[in-house]
Amino acid sequence: MQTPAVFVYLSCSHTKRADVGAQLALGRIAQARDADELEPAMLQWQKAVNEIDDAKRVRAIDLYGGGIWRDLRANEPALRESGVQIRIVSAGLGLLCPDDRVPGYNATFAPGGRNSIGVARDAVERNRAWWKLLCQWHDDWHGPRSLGATVKRHPGAAHVIALPMDYLDSVLEDVNAIMKDEECQKRTVVLSTPYSFFSRRIPGTVDIAGDLYGALGGTRGTVLARAALFLAEKLKGKVTDRGLVADTLAPLHAKTKPVPVRVAQTDTEVLKYIRGALLKRATAAHTMLLHAYRASGYACEYTRFRKLHAAAKATL
Repeated sequence: MQTPAVFVYLSCSHTKRADVGAQLALGRIAQARDADELEPAMLQWQKAVNEIDDAKRVRAIDLYGGGIWRDLRANEPALRESGVQIRIVSAGLGLLCPDDRVPGYNATFAPGGRNSIGVARDAVERNRAWWKLLCQWHDDWHGPRSLGATVKRHPGAAHVIALPMDYLDSVLEDVNAIMKDEECQKRTVVLSTPYSFFSRRIPGTVDIAGDLYGALGGTRGTVLARAALFLAEKLKGKVTDRGLVADTLAPLHAKTKPVPVRVAQTDTEVLKYIRGALLKRATAAHTMLLHAYRASGYACEYTRFRKLHAAAKATL
């Protein structure tokens, strides 16, 4: 296997594969995370994770659902052989290698959910405190437990950090420690969305526009990860050269299509549209009608449209 030329750091996915089995839910197990100190909650969580035997675990890369993880499972062996290594930033388990054996779990740095780390009170600060505790959880994991330790462990490699806003905010102190070390900073590049406030403080951050998903594939939600993988494969150890990154992305920007501007409507207006369409074709599925609705210049979230479609059918 080739010596790693570049490490790509991606966030875990909230979606887990259905065939993995029951999940450990942070909100049910680590209830003490509402207290002032997070250490008791971490101990509760670690105990629950460690009690899951190996037969009920899977490789970390096999746990996550969604199109980008399906692609990674297919391509990761070839990526590794070419010198590109994946690392996974997990809110529940810390920094993972693809081969780490993990149980199904539900934990997130995104706010507002029952399995969120920070709950509502001081969410960003508590997320960062939780990440520090995860970095101290060593046990039988394959690699270093923090981003900074990984960068130092592999001084001959480049490092690409491509995390969504909630996750980048949560590991910001880890990233800042990298940027304070001149040699580590030279070998590290952070990809971020243009609207991330905290990334403005990170030297040399490269903005990745959401529109690039049209050239990279996938969705706007996975554009950072796909851009990081694209650049790592293309540039390998030169990926920290911001000029080369800009030149490599330029042809993709030329291919992107402007995001259509759609008008949001009330439930009453959407129902009127659906009923009219169903009167013309009673068997029209919600997916087909949503596609036509959006093509007409209107915006509606998939789940909302599906429910309104069911309501409209019930009244006909």
